[in-house]
Amino acid sequence: MKNCKLCKLSQHCNDLPGICILIPYLTVALVTVTIGYLFVTQELLI
Repeated sequence: MKNCKLCKLSQHCNDLPGICILIPYLTVALVTVTIGYLFVTQELLI
């Protein structure tokens, strides 16, 4: 997988091919968990 167009870290993608596939999912999961956590904590504080 020398031409990794999904992410800009081509040297890391060549070493770990799964990273290109996982980066978008990990980003979406992280944002979702963060928003969920903030929502729950704000609702509990009010």
